[in-house]
Amino acid sequence: MKNWLTRIAMPVTVAAAAAFAGVAGPAAAAPPVPNPTKPFLLQEAFGNDCPGFDVTATLTGKFKEIPLSGNQKIQIAPATTITLEANGKTLKYVITGATHIQLLPDGTEEVKSTGRNLLIVPDVPGPAVEGLFLTTGNVNYARTTTGGEIRRFSGPGQVVDVCALLK
Repeated sequence: MKNWLTRIAMPVTVAAAAAFAGVAGPAAAAPPVPNPTKPFLLQEAFGNDCPGFDVTATLTGKFKEIPLSGNQKIQIAPATTITLEANGKTLKYVITGATHIQLLPDGTEEVKSTGRNLLIVPDVPGPAVEGLFLTTGNVNYARTTTGGEIRRFSGPGQVVDVCALLK
């Protein structure tokens, strides 16, 4: 179940270290995995969503992770949409962007998200704001392989604070 979760989660991927083990060259990727069809609470799936209220999500489309050489992988989500509901409001987004991940020698991940992605920022100490953010364009960030945020996303991409819209 975690495979599709990594597609929309900025700092909450937990299986990344295992995916890089033994990758020496290009590898054939598995077929796309369908996203779950039933609504789920982001809080239950990720441990956080919007501060102060729960968000229910429904996904359509598929998820695929493609291992690459050099401790890299790319995650894609063709024809994927997410519907978010909270406080009587509903938002629907196309999130067909790609996420490029490189495992660094120190065990952290350098991540670049391109296109349209929903990023989940956890409640962690520091200046970062917890929440859900729709990014369009290029943003980059760093995280631990267990989901901790090291560097908040930044870059030339546009950002929409989804929690503010659902409030």
